[in-house]
Amino acid sequence: MRLARQLPLTRQVLADQLGAAPPTQMEFMHASMLAELDSRERSKRARLLKQAGFPQPKEHDGYDWTPLRFPVDYGRQALEDLDFIDRDEDVVMFGPPGTGKTHLATALGRKACRRGIPVRFFTAASLVMRLLRASTDNKLDRELTAIGKAGLIILDELGYVPIDEEGSRLLFQVVTNAYERQSIIHDRQHQVRRMDPRVR
Repeated sequence: MRLARQLPLTRQVLADQLGAAPPTQMEFMHASMLAELDSRERSKRARLLKQAGFPQPKEHDGYDWTPLRFPVDYGRQALEDLDFIDRDEDVVMFGPPGTGKTHLATALGRKACRRGIPVRFFTAASLVMRLLRASTDNKLDRELTAIGKAGLIILDELGYVPIDEEGSRLLFQVVTNAYERQSIIHDRQHQVRRMDPRVR
């Protein structure tokens, strides 16, 4: 174990050793490498889930899809496949509070993390406060760069709280930076009884 921590694998040395290895040693090395890759993948998923900042561990299991209304050319399967992330497109969810928008957005974000996609979850108010604080501390560029590394940004509770001019400018900067580079799930308050996820 001590040697393993000190010596990352070198391709040529490994190739030379495996060239002379009997079948049992080859099987052992193969199993060890698969176990290492699996461990790294699990660690990566756990790290991404933690870094995302989800408020609760919501999943699709048990989610009530029946109240949702989708655009004509887009449906549940496409949303669950996360194809909008592959195309750097946005999803906009309309609906009053309590209709499950945050639950759905979180479940989609957690699914993205398990696929190895970095995700950042913010309420609109918390993101604005974060950006204002970073701006005051002369760390705005660093904060925007960190947010820019996410493949998916979830922006929850848009329109729930008023945002001043400077906050709106900073929020707009995040959205502008993401254009055709990242996907954003927008959760917007809307005075209807149904939720309408739209992809644009």
